[in-house]
Amino acid sequence: MKAILIIAHHCILPGAYKGFEEILDRLHHDLPGTRVASTSLLDLENDLRTLLREDVESVTLLPYLLLNGQHTKNDVPRVVAKLQADFPQIPITLLPCLGDWKEFSSMVVCGIRNAQLDERTLAEASCRRKTKENNALVEENHLSSLFSRLSSKTSNLFSIELNLEGRNVLVVGGGRIALRKVKTLIPTGAHITVVAPQIDPEFETLKTGDKVPELSRGAEASITLKKRPYEPLDLRCVFMVFICTDQPAVNAQVSNDARARRILVNNACDYLDGDFIVPARMDFGENIAVTVSTQGRAPSLAKKLKQKIQAEWAESLEQAEREFES
Repeated sequence: MKAILIIAHHCILPGAYKGFEEILDRLHHDLPGTRVASTSLLDLENDLRTLLREDVESVTLLPYLLLNGQHTKNDVPRVVAKLQADFPQIPITLLPCLGDWKEFSSMVVCGIRNAQLDERTLAEASCRRKTKENNALVEENHLSSLFSRLSSKTSNLFSIELNLEGRNVLVVGGGRIALRKVKTLIPTGAHITVVAPQIDPEFETLKTGDKVPELSRGAEASITLKKRPYEPLDLRCVFMVFICTDQPAVNAQVSNDARARRILVNNACDYLDGDFIVPARMDFGENIAVTVSTQGRAPSLAKKLKQKIQAEWAESLEQAEREFES
């Protein structure tokens, strides 16, 4: 199997990797059977070494950089040379940075030309619109109405239940929100790692079935606690990450690091930033589970609906469970 590894700058700003992710998606679609992965300049050596240990016949590196400077002339080639010596049987090809591609200059010029045409078209359309409007108040009301309609359009989330048994799940944060997430993850059989500078003492009590009703008595939950700040290497071999800190900079870094590695993200502080949300769940016996979701937009409403269902439906659902078992 051939592999492609794209190298980007490390960035913690939300949304920074949007265009980068689109290229990865296109490569996955257009090159079936090829292992497509991504890394940052900080993680290049570790990620490339991990890739070379897999069943790959060759690796092509693309520096997702514009200028042929220090990184492309010295840093990246030095890493490539070191690992090529360690893995001489696997050819490693280093492509030029984007700025040195012959097609790149034409693409930039074409993009600027189109942008100027778009600006001119928009300006002409604006002039025509203003001549048809009676006064500035009409214009203001029109734009306000348009903004209201656009802001009300949100895509619906796709409901799914995942099998996490044996999967590695990372929880970044050690407070009460992280604690609630871990409590919901324990029954799934996932291997849970919690990393945070400060960790709530109650985490220690979650390791055995004596304290967790979902586990049989004496059983142990797979929980690893790391009392230190988050590091990008914490995402190694992780299937899913839950962001549960009150530090925006840390949340943004974890989100961007995870997306660059194509890891599912749940951001407890900003549901729009994540790939999925966790609906409110109620179990009635072993066979019935009811979930309530407001698409992440109204958590307090979901909580009220959960309480209403538990109060009004519990008896009939438990009866249905008993009838099913009989």
